[in-house]
Amino acid sequence: MRIWIKDPIAILAEDAGCGVVVDDGRIVELVARGAGPAARADYVFDASRHVVIPGLINTHHHMFQTLTRAHPAALNKELFPWLNVLFPIWAKHLNPENFRLATRLALTELLISGCTTVSDHQYFYTPGLEGAMDIQAEEAAALGLRITLTRGSLNLTIEEGGNAVPGSVQDADEILADSERVIARWHDRREGSMTQVALAPCAPFNATKRLAANDRDRITRRASRLSDAHSPRGDP
Repeated sequence: MRIWIKDPIAILAEDAGCGVVVDDGRIVELVARGAGPAARADYVFDASRHVVIPGLINTHHHMFQTLTRAHPAALNKELFPWLNVLFPIWAKHLNPENFRLATRLALTELLISGCTTVSDHQYFYTPGLEGAMDIQAEEAAALGLRITLTRGSLNLTIEEGGNAVPGSVQDADEILADSERVIARWHDRREGSMTQVALAPCAPFNATKRLAANDRDRITRRASRLSDAHSPRGDP
């Protein structure tokens, strides 16, 4: 469908005083002031009360933290004291329902602020939250946002020298298996795709050297082979 976004108050594009024409999610024509589209538009959107700008890109987020950002015990604390307060709370209360609400809230706030492309570093996987990447893909699609599902991981608890609490970590084999699953299901390599996948172990103090180095290399090689072999969304 060809949509003419017509006569905006202002537009961040040259020679587009009368707006732009969008077809199948792409800008296909800039309409100069006083002119009209070269071909008939299927729909005309009156943008006379709007400013048209490119969608913003948010490159780093932790959406699950949205629900505890105002927790009184964590306010105004440095990073490690802040994490020490919130890790037990996240481990106890982060479940699929709460995670979906946090993701929806974070994505909606980003969309309202002008972001159309997002990336979330999701590294916290409590028991039952194995489908976190699926939830984020579903919520982004429902809102029409382009997303990079950044499959994070941590596997080092306080007892093992990290600062993650038990119930918030996964072992390396579990992390590797789900990373491959998520790539196979959601990584769309086609031009203009709305959903892609990246792999991102957590900070060095929460991931073992084995996960951060050996397993990272192993999953990277396996992911590369999988990605080259096929695309789950029909990439030829």
